[in-house]
Amino acid sequence: MDLLKRARDLYIAGRMHDALEAAQAACDRAPKEPEAWWLLGCVSRHAGLLAASDVAFQKASELDPRFVLPYRVTASRFAQLIDESRSELTDEDRRLMPAAIRARPMPTDEQVRDGLDPDALSCRDRRSDELLILFQTNHENQSGTEEALRALVGRSLSAG
Repeated sequence: MDLLKRARDLYIAGRMHDALEAAQAACDRAPKEPEAWWLLGCVSRHAGLLAASDVAFQKASELDPRFVLPYRVTASRFAQLIDESRSELTDEDRRLMPAAIRARPMPTDEQVRDGLDPDALSCRDRRSDELLILFQTNHENQSGTEEALRALVGRSLSAG
């Protein structure tokens, strides 16, 4: 089986330790494959290896400029972006939106094992459909600038 596919399958299954080993092996075997480095960055971030994650994202970006470096913000700034984006929603979008919005760094291992994509931007809370959770790290991973992050947060709220 292709190492990159195996690493991705393990990642989606929530088996982060095994995914980390497979993603690292994929990078070792194909060091010029930006997708392998990007996946290693995502898996490393889930595993709490922030410095290793940053190095992997940097490598992916150097190999292929379509992989933009994640734009990181503080938790308080992400909360401000949510508030700003929420205030810019149309009345219709606000009526369809859940009553509460929370920011979390990323999906938990339990959520991923239960079938949530580890790269999900948001999810509804299982206990209350009136709570929307936005995952900060996954928004940042897809945004190379603050403007891109703000726009993505807005789209996530509109889709909420």
